[in-house]
Amino acid sequence: MGFLCILNLLAHELNFSEKTAKKQNENRFVLQDPELYIAQGIRKPQAAVDKSDHDNVNLEYGSHRKFVFTSHNNIPENEDLNIGADDSDEEYSNGGVKGEEEGDDGDDDDIDDTVDEWKGDNLDIHSQSKVQKVFEPYDFQNMSKLIFAKPPLRFQEVPNGKQMAEEKVMAQAGVREFSPKLAVSEGIFWSPYVEKMVPKGFSDEEVFNYTASIQSLEVHSVEPASWNKCGRPKNAYIVLRDKRVVCARYRDSDVRFILGEALSFYLSRLLGLDNVPAVVLSTTSAGQWSTQNLKTLDWSKDKLVALIQWIPNMDSFSSYVKIPERILKAYESGKPILGVHLKNATLQEITELQQWGTLFLFDYLTGNYDRVASMQDAAYEEKKPSIITEKIRNLFKSTKTNKLWLIDNESGLLDAYDLIYNEESGGARFLTFHKQMLQTMCVFQKSTVTAIQRLLQEENPHVSLFNYGMAHDPVLKKVLPNYNVKLIRRWFHQRLAEVYKWINQCAS
Repeated sequence: MGFLCILNLLAHELNFSEKTAKKQNENRFVLQDPELYIAQGIRKPQAAVDKSDHDNVNLEYGSHRKFVFTSHNNIPENEDLNIGADDSDEEYSNGGVKGEEEGDDGDDDDIDDTVDEWKGDNLDIHSQSKVQKVFEPYDFQNMSKLIFAKPPLRFQEVPNGKQMAEEKVMAQAGVREFSPKLAVSEGIFWSPYVEKMVPKGFSDEEVFNYTASIQSLEVHSVEPASWNKCGRPKNAYIVLRDKRVVCARYRDSDVRFILGEALSFYLSRLLGLDNVPAVVLSTTSAGQWSTQNLKTLDWSKDKLVALIQWIPNMDSFSSYVKIPERILKAYESGKPILGVHLKNATLQEITELQQWGTLFLFDYLTGNYDRVASMQDAAYEEKKPSIITEKIRNLFKSTKTNKLWLIDNESGLLDAYDLIYNEESGGARFLTFHKQMLQTMCVFQKSTVTAIQRLLQEENPHVSLFNYGMAHDPVLKKVLPNYNVKLIRRWFHQRLAEVYKWINQCAS
């Protein structure tokens, strides 16, 4: 009897091992699209949440007319932007991230370097602290005491065929029942119905699985950029070892453009946007480039490079985008689009307006001068207003889903702020350009408004942005603390406040 029990036990163990091996085999990398896919068996950032979480974020107000600034004492009240003011002597006070106790328990998987002190124009990392709390998007409470931690290793089970590809088309259920009355809720927000009908990009979970999977992946081949492959000279079209494709942005010593691309991406995620391509930083001396002759690209050693997610279905003339007629009329008249103006709008128009409105918020916060603002500038310089009706720069529409993609964000936050707030650059007119476009829309994405509101509750919202980015990108964590961030420190909070004041004005 004992012998039979042992045989049954061995048979059970053998069967379990076979099932385990089969399951592991099924959960390997799925690679049907050579460009994009979801990585299996990698760290799943606890900071990542599915977009369904965004829909569950509720404002703590019973009516849209209760959007007021009385609870935000740190919001600047001064309308004057004091362009070019010298703040070189300013220092951060309690702007960093500190733990209650310093130390290292020796577990690199559980403890991450954190910013202890932010001084002057640069960031200094001084110590490691024990984990207190793991960051979640839209959770900006007590950010000054927040510690970022690497989560434990987790393996995700993704059904066969699911991949990181831009295939999420607009839902068809209920389209025939659409009525313009369903477009707006609480007076100033796009309704949940509209939000569901807007073509979807990628969830935070998908994006951060993707970025983590390519941070050290070997480069298989490099190809010089062209007009329809990654843009300007010295950029490159990169094929990784697993056949995925990315664009490499190379700017030699102009680090601000590489950092601007990365920080703009992370800001988009904090705001709940899903249409800014993912960015991973690398250096030309990293091991992933070891098999490549970078001299063919005219690249130098030890230079910062941004690897940018390749978005398919945007390489034809049908991907070009122009400003919608309703927005042009609002721009020319100076009268914003209100919910009551959409009585005769089609569903297609409304989903398009939703995406444009969020674009204006994002470009206002980043100060991006190389998209809609560049068209306004050209119209101003050439005294030709019709230029604004032409194809918009760095904005493309997926031919498969009609989703708008905001590409080439290198000017955001760093170079843009330098242009706008530096008297010598002569870029102050972009303050007007951004304001004009922001004030064409008085209907907003609720989750984005919530994110802006919570960022404003922070004494130093730019610190929240930096910490969020550094928690996900180890190269950014090494580079950013040594870079001059004076202008972001000075003006990011101001631009957040200006956007939120406009939202309040619309609510009233």
